[in-house]
Amino acid sequence: MTINKLKAVVVGYGNRGQVYADYCLDCPDQLEVVGVVDPNPFKLNEAKERYGLSDSTLFNSLDTFLSKKTNCDIVINATMDQLHYETAMKILDAGYDMLIEKPIVNNASELLDIKRKAEEKGCKVFVCHVLRYTPFYRKIKTLLSQGTIGEIMTMEMNEHVCTSHYLTAFDRGKWNSESACGSGFLLAKCCHDLDLMCWLNNSSEPERVASFGSRSQFIQAKRPTDATEFCYDCPHVESCQYSAKRQYIYLGVMPFLVWDKLNKPLDEITLEEKEAFLKKDNFGRCAYIAGGDLVDRQNVIVNFENGSCATFNLIGGSTKADRYIHIVGTMGEIEGKLEENKFILRRYAEDRFDGTVETVDVTNEVINNAKFGGHSGGDFAIMRDLVAYYSGDTDSVSITKLSDSVNGHLCIYAAESSRKENKIVQIRDMK
Repeated sequence: MTINKLKAVVVGYGNRGQVYADYCLDCPDQLEVVGVVDPNPFKLNEAKERYGLSDSTLFNSLDTFLSKKTNCDIVINATMDQLHYETAMKILDAGYDMLIEKPIVNNASELLDIKRKAEEKGCKVFVCHVLRYTPFYRKIKTLLSQGTIGEIMTMEMNEHVCTSHYLTAFDRGKWNSESACGSGFLLAKCCHDLDLMCWLNNSSEPERVASFGSRSQFIQAKRPTDATEFCYDCPHVESCQYSAKRQYIYLGVMPFLVWDKLNKPLDEITLEEKEAFLKKDNFGRCAYIAGGDLVDRQNVIVNFENGSCATFNLIGGSTKADRYIHIVGTMGEIEGKLEENKFILRRYAEDRFDGTVETVDVTNEVINNAKFGGHSGGDFAIMRDLVAYYSGDTDSVSITKLSDSVNGHLCIYAAESSRKENKIVQIRDMK
């Protein structure tokens, strides 16, 4: 197949925008970044040097970019959650195809508005559900589509968000408040997982949802009585597992997020600058009081129209990060962990009580070009599939229409309504 180079403009040059744009550094014959939009001059200059851009292709606002009518194939919308609706509607109204970071938006009304606008303008919208593109879930989806384990009866899924990640992004970081950024913990972190649930089981539609959750760990009541507001002043600064000094100086957790406000290349930030920053910024505050209104644990139960059912458990503050899945079908089972890049395939056999067991290992299929993270190869694979799609290859099981991303979001909206109002929610009522 002949690959046609895709031209992209990045709107929002944070970590996620850079990850997608960096595909052009590995595959310059497949992707070209022809513009970047960001209000931060440091970010624009960083992008200029990284991708060899001219000043005329750097924009400090979306409106300025749109007024120039830049020629490109797709706009990568990697803005913050609370900006997605406004930016998406403007991008689509201008007639651009769009790759949008998850979550799309935080409510059904705006989600369906975006869907209608895309249809009205004839624009394609792809969602950065990068876990669909990992070799792990892609292989599972292929086996399910082939009927390898028959019809799905139940799905059990969970995500354990490790303490360091939860503290940095959802307690001290910019996703720590639903009222501020528009997304709760389930939406901000796990629209991946509910999307996977509906995508893997898309022979049916989700029907009813119930959910429970709370913030029970990172709360004032559990804070040591002699703890101070900032970790650097605290008598527990060396012993507390949540200490900002331990997390960000000793362990170096998520530096691209923690030190972002310093507007310096990460390798040029001094220890003195880091410590001065932690003595006054929310990243340096006591974990028990730094957070906003997010839960730190939640479970979700989804019933599908065909009678299959699924559960998802989310925990913020686990020792080890992992995602687990166990699908039971009428002819077999699939069970595994994403982080291991392999799963067990069990199938019924006439001569064995517990069937046959096969280990499916996709480790060698993982391609990761991200310095931090990479989502088990999903960050690279989504751009590879996108380029192939625009070159005429529509065989990817991961690329779907925007409508196929709607159900996962609706399940989250329903789950949050269920959790907050203590009721079972019908998906049809969300539409």
